[in-house]
Amino acid sequence: MTAQACTGGSGTGAADGSQGSSSGGSGNPGTTAYRIGAMAWGSSIANNPYAPTPTPHYNLSLLSLGVVSDWGRPGDNPYYPELAKSWKLAQHSITFALRPDAKWQDGQPLTSKDVITSFRAAGADYNSVWAAITKLSAPDDHTVTVDLQSWAVPQNALLHLLQIVIVPDTQYGSLIPMTDFDQTLISYWKTYNILHPTAASIAKAGSGPDGKIMAAAAAKLVKFDPNPMIGNGPYKLQSANVSGVLYQKWDGFFDATKITAPYVQIYPMDSSTEYGAIIGGSIEQELDSQFNDPQVTRMNATQTAHYGVIPSPVQQESLVFNFNHYPFNLLAARQALAYVIDRHDLVKRDMGGDLVQDPAEETPDGINYFLAKQYLKPEQFAQLNHYPHDLARATSVLQSAGFTKKAGKWYTPKGTPFSFTISEPNGLSQFVQDGLIIAGYLKAFGIDVKVEDVDAATYTTKQEAGDFAVSEWYMDWGQGPPMADFAATFGEASSPSWNYPISYSGSGPCKCAIGIGPEADVPGLGHVNIASELNREVNQATPDTWSKYTWAWAQWVNQQLPILPLYNNAFHTIYQTNRYANFPPQSQKWLWTVLSGADETVVWMQNGYLKLT
Repeated sequence: MTAQACTGGSGTGAADGSQGSSSGGSGNPGTTAYRIGAMAWGSSIANNPYAPTPTPHYNLSLLSLGVVSDWGRPGDNPYYPELAKSWKLAQHSITFALRPDAKWQDGQPLTSKDVITSFRAAGADYNSVWAAITKLSAPDDHTVTVDLQSWAVPQNALLHLLQIVIVPDTQYGSLIPMTDFDQTLISYWKTYNILHPTAASIAKAGSGPDGKIMAAAAAKLVKFDPNPMIGNGPYKLQSANVSGVLYQKWDGFFDATKITAPYVQIYPMDSSTEYGAIIGGSIEQELDSQFNDPQVTRMNATQTAHYGVIPSPVQQESLVFNFNHYPFNLLAARQALAYVIDRHDLVKRDMGGDLVQDPAEETPDGINYFLAKQYLKPEQFAQLNHYPHDLARATSVLQSAGFTKKAGKWYTPKGTPFSFTISEPNGLSQFVQDGLIIAGYLKAFGIDVKVEDVDAATYTTKQEAGDFAVSEWYMDWGQGPPMADFAATFGEASSPSWNYPISYSGSGPCKCAIGIGPEADVPGLGHVNIASELNREVNQATPDTWSKYTWAWAQWVNQQLPILPLYNNAFHTIYQTNRYANFPPQSQKWLWTVLSGADETVVWMQNGYLKLT
């Protein structure tokens, strides 16, 4: 791996955006840049967060109103303020106070007009937060108020508004229709009927005049490629191509004095080159791979390469069963796998030895164990089936459903061999190892299982198309309340989706990854349309009801096993200190688990970490 593959020049933009003196980066980027290894990208990238393939790590340059992390920030405010210095939640509104010293890299001040344009651009991209909005207003240049529907939960709306990238009105304003686009968005979502959507209401919203205006705006938005990218963050984009991306520090950023890295370089890599680059010291951080015990031992022996693990409080790695692939439409088949797979053994082995990097899922219930602990009582956990490793129970449930075992091999009630393939994404060693270990358990039990590696670039597309009998993915999404995580798995609005979407017409198979439903009997809720009921709860349920709904859906997943949660995901903190020092301690979990907003390294520097030695 050649670490100097992307230098891109030193740049000539001044702090106010004019041409001339340096823009903040000093020295040679080959010797001073903070270097990140990232998954390879295609040759076609655009300086637009809404493009199908946006410029890698564009959030070094384009920020949001705040930073959302997997772990909440200690204190009363779980989100780190960025372009907004603060916000206030009222019963039916949210008011953002913008930083008066924030500005764009062309020297223009960042104002409420930019924020409102950004919210409208998100609306053109079909951001469903607009279903909760009744009005946007700007009392002054540094204040934005978002009025909400009476049923909207302000905490939920805040989370989604903070995740919107703030883009300049000078570049994106012309993409917003000249008509009253706010009313178009509000009217579209009213027709959609977000609390009780149906296939008919969704189709009516899309085919009506509001839907046509939005479709035209969305087409313009995704094709837009501003040149240059006018950012609002600490780095200016200097060059970007298939070989790498170079960002240079911009002195006009409001926190510029805290930004210690003169440049940031992004290199396209796979897991093997990332490991070699970390060991050799030619990158400072990699974000995509997990390493096994021997690799970690070798890393730690260098005393400059470091490896740590922070369990995620939201994501959960699970097996996904496709009900259109026999016999996984049979509950007994799914239950048998739950009893055969030793989740506690798996979690200790999937990294190659003694490195226990994720806590195993104690009780398969569809949401992350940390989140479940917040909303479920101990006596409720005790009522759930833990599916302990128990081959006798696996045998019993299969036999009771008509499965038979002959000469050490299991056969389905149809008399065919119980055999299947587990599909895993290549390049993600943790997933591939999971598949191999699970296949070993099942083969020893008499179920013939193969493991296939699928191109990671097309893996989720094929999953959601229903191509795989059994696959694995992160089936918990960090969307806020637990119902939002259940909804992301079982209640998406339209295809492609993990399960029957709300827009399902009622005829034909589910061309999706799971295919349970579309209706079900849910404990405590009765007979419901899965997607529609979850969608209603996400948008309307107040925090005092979250425990009730969490318990209902946890029981349903535990009883029906549409997915088999294996263990909680973890963030793998892999970094090198031969050039940069003072990384955040592992105890500052929120700094290592940034999901949206400013790039993680930016947030580190804003909080006093990271120094070029």
